[in-house]
Amino acid sequence: MPAKRPLEGGGGGDSPSPARSPALKKRCRSFDLEIRGCRHLEEMVTNCVQRVEAAVESVIESAISRIPEAVTKAITGYLSRAPSLCRTVVDQNQPPRYKLRFLNGLSNEIFTKKGIRAANGDPLKICLEDNNQQENNSHRLLSAKIKIVVLDGDFNIDNEDCWTLENFSRHIVRPRDKIGAVLTGELELSLKNGKADLRDATFIDNSKFTRSGKFRLGVMVVDELGERILEGVTEPFTVKDRRGEGSQKHAIPSLDDDVWRLQKISKDGVFHEALKGSGIFSVKDFLTSYYKDEHTLRKVRNEFLLYYLLTLILSMIAS
Repeated sequence: MPAKRPLEGGGGGDSPSPARSPALKKRCRSFDLEIRGCRHLEEMVTNCVQRVEAAVESVIESAISRIPEAVTKAITGYLSRAPSLCRTVVDQNQPPRYKLRFLNGLSNEIFTKKGIRAANGDPLKICLEDNNQQENNSHRLLSAKIKIVVLDGDFNIDNEDCWTLENFSRHIVRPRDKIGAVLTGELELSLKNGKADLRDATFIDNSKFTRSGKFRLGVMVVDELGERILEGVTEPFTVKDRRGEGSQKHAIPSLDDDVWRLQKISKDGVFHEALKGSGIFSVKDFLTSYYKDEHTLRKVRNEFLLYYLLTLILSMIAS
């Protein structure tokens, strides 16, 4: 049999190991450093996680310990406010104790640039009323400062007994561009023993531009009195330009008024001309003729009716 080839470097098992090369030593040293670095990084991460866990645990324990205290404060605060909250809810569903009111009303038609008066010619009167009808009203309320405003005619169209200040304010009429203030005069007054008179107020603009074609007057408290006082409101009315006042009918004509101021008699119309032809120029002349010379008045009326029927027939034929 052929002899076995001996191993490189000779050698039986008892021979010493050959020396490592410098490159191998360098690689082994680098590997050892990497292992040590990984172990050090692992220890740093472990320590960091432990510190974070400890800090988070401390924060959670502190927060949990404060929860009962915070809940107690919240409940205590709510209970302390509960009576006032209940009163607020009740007050919203009930009319305020105090309210302003106009004691006399306006005419259905008012003209611009003419002082505002009640229907009977007196100043518009305002008073403060107590719904509880008690006499121990505060002096501050009885001498409160009030302000007159103009409202759209469709405010409180459902005739409710109560409304909010916000709803009232939304219906205040704003001036039109190039026109100026809707209402001028002494619009801020002071109550005297709970009463005041509006003596100096004049409309500058008419009410045609509003949605309803009408205005209302409103009165509200200016002072902050710590007590809700319901605003006062008039009935709706129309404001017309003053130049139309000349042909305006009078609800209660005087004896010296022209006869055409009466209802159903048009100024310079056929009936008016017929009355003038019979010497009836004023309301006094009309009443005198009615009581003393009814025949003449009936003759004028018959002539007017005949003319009216003739005009109606001719218009029907023409059509």
